[in-house]
Amino acid sequence: MSESEREWASDSIVDAVSSHELFKKAKRIFIYLGTATEPGTHEIVGLALAMERVVAVPRVYGDNMKALSITPYTDFRTNKWGILEPAKGYPLEEVDLAIIPLVAFDGLKRVGHGKGYYDKFLANHPCKKMGLAFDCQSVEGLECDSFDVPLDVLITEKRIISRTVKENIFEGKQ
Repeated sequence: MSESEREWASDSIVDAVSSHELFKKAKRIFIYLGTATEPGTHEIVGLALAMERVVAVPRVYGDNMKALSITPYTDFRTNKWGILEPAKGYPLEEVDLAIIPLVAFDGLKRVGHGKGYYDKFLANHPCKKMGLAFDCQSVEGLECDSFDVPLDVLITEKRIISRTVKENIFEGKQ
């Protein structure tokens, strides 16, 4: 995708997330900070903080990941993968909604970068799981392992996929 296509698609995804019931109802939100190749999430973080939600972002510790709470004044550092992490913060043990990145998806099945950070985290923190992706990341026949945690909803710039409804955000319900 070109930079302008990625920016347009990210803006569409932000709009869809901000109007989704899972986001509106969540009080404690765990959300990744997007890189240049992922849907942007900084606006979602800002909106959640403005809505006075408890917001946490990932920080990696060895083979595990914790959700550290942030505020508008949190200092961040870049980790070895070039991803922003909070320099410090308090771990959030209870999460209502986890907004997670992915490399590819097939319906509500997702694969990440292969380290299993999100799968390990989600196995120990029951919550609703929302994946964000560009529609071009869709694949067919995706093979998942038994430890791969499926999504409850997936949002792209073109559609919303959930357990009950497949919706094309440009053409209404299918």
